[in-house]
Amino acid sequence: MRSINPSDDIAKEKRRSTSRLNHRPNGKGKSARRFAIAMAAALVASSLLIELTAEPTTHAATNVQHSASNTSVQSNAVNTEKKLHYTAVEGAYYYTVALRSDGSVWTWGRNLWGELGVSEKVRYRHTSGPTRIPELSNVIAISAAGGGINAAVQADGTVWEWGAGKLPSKVESIHSAKDVVTGTLTVALLQNGTVWSWQHPAAQGSDYDHLRKPHAISGLKDIIQVGTAGLHGYALKKDGSVWTWIEPDEPGKVLSKPTKIKGLTNISSITSSDTSLLALDKNGKVWGLDETGKAFAFDYDFKVKKMDGNSQYMLLLTTSGEVYSYGRSVNGKEGKVNHLSGITDISAGYYHSLALSSDGTVWGWGSDKYEEAGAPATSSGGMVYKPVQAKIGTDVYLNGELFESMYAAVETAKTVQLPIKAIATALGAEFEIYQVKGSPNHYTLNYDNRTITIRPNETQYVITSADSSGERVVQIPEPINNYSGATTVPFEVLRGLGLNVSWDSEKAMLTIDDADKKDSGSLTR
Repeated sequence: MRSINPSDDIAKEKRRSTSRLNHRPNGKGKSARRFAIAMAAALVASSLLIELTAEPTTHAATNVQHSASNTSVQSNAVNTEKKLHYTAVEGAYYYTVALRSDGSVWTWGRNLWGELGVSEKVRYRHTSGPTRIPELSNVIAISAAGGGINAAVQADGTVWEWGAGKLPSKVESIHSAKDVVTGTLTVALLQNGTVWSWQHPAAQGSDYDHLRKPHAISGLKDIIQVGTAGLHGYALKKDGSVWTWIEPDEPGKVLSKPTKIKGLTNISSITSSDTSLLALDKNGKVWGLDETGKAFAFDYDFKVKKMDGNSQYMLLLTTSGEVYSYGRSVNGKEGKVNHLSGITDISAGYYHSLALSSDGTVWGWGSDKYEEAGAPATSSGGMVYKPVQAKIGTDVYLNGELFESMYAAVETAKTVQLPIKAIATALGAEFEIYQVKGSPNHYTLNYDNRTITIRPNETQYVITSADSSGERVVQIPEPINNYSGATTVPFEVLRGLGLNVSWDSEKAMLTIDDADKKDSGSLTR
């Protein structure tokens, strides 16, 4: 397991990045060299910023080109008429955040600083399936940053942030947002085309009193996209011009006035490349900024319709639907990313990359030590070289109420494994582990007058009942298991307790009902 000390990660990445800057994409000539120089200059500036803020430069550049199509009119999975799918995905520092078509937000990967949004205190090495962020619904846009700060915009225009040890909380003063981008500072685009910005504790330590609270960026209007890199904010106007400003990093300093970036015209979208800006014009050409802030064009022989960047590399999605990676590619290979088709969006995580297909599936590749790519690693060293498909998150309903837990229900090839301790608590059941010489010997699950006994590695369980003198042996698809640090059992086990349990793969929903318990109170945990 990697050190959880951000300073150690920063020092190692600085050493790695220095050598990477001497490499340039094959056949890209002058523009590639200029990109490397620009990224080197940005890295130096970023390193100085790190020392001031004590935040790792692991900002995952977000695809800020969100649209209203992400809006869901149904927040309850029970009412979903269409097969659920993902509508947006963001890669960050060893983790992923995804938006589902019903407006729910799902995360997977490493959870050391609360970046997955499911617990303020519990840390676990990896997830074995998507975990739903509790009490966050009707979301229309998401953003993820490598420092562990993430944000979402709900359909009502409110912005919610989580990470750095905190569960989702509403950002005060923001009531009509349509998009948000997180980083050292957070920038929100409002529905009227104006821009607000603020800093957070992860950027400036724990001194809440000196943080720059949400405030309007004066002089900006008719904005259609926003971005952030370091303490720089960026805004794209509908006339195709790009504007920038700098947020002060010390209390009392005056906010700079937004200025127009020369050389960038006819721009259709913007994003950041960890420490700088990338811009796409309406002709499909990608632009960057060199060490002096001067705009330059990349010389690629294809037209680009979407782009994203992070940690000295960038992903490009062409108008023909192909994905290319240049710079410090996450799988060590530049050029076209094979085995992808029908791609509509891309996201460059710090060590892994992601693509969203037209059917709403998410594909990941690169580093996968913590299953941040969305599925178990397929190569040694925790790597994925051929993109793997991420699972769709599974909802669990107990007596009609959404069950929420820091541990996910994990769909396998044969069944759905449930975090039994949390499920048992919500049901009012008792789950016990009996050990012999420090190792589990058997498990028991007690509910009403029934007792289920399961032994490790066995695909059966035994039921005993106070109403019967005998016992019954029942087969199950898989043995009891452990996912993401939680003991799990196949959902079929709960049927042995007399519960009605059903699994709907189309709706990604598992329901557990007990008519006698349905009206006894909330089962949400």
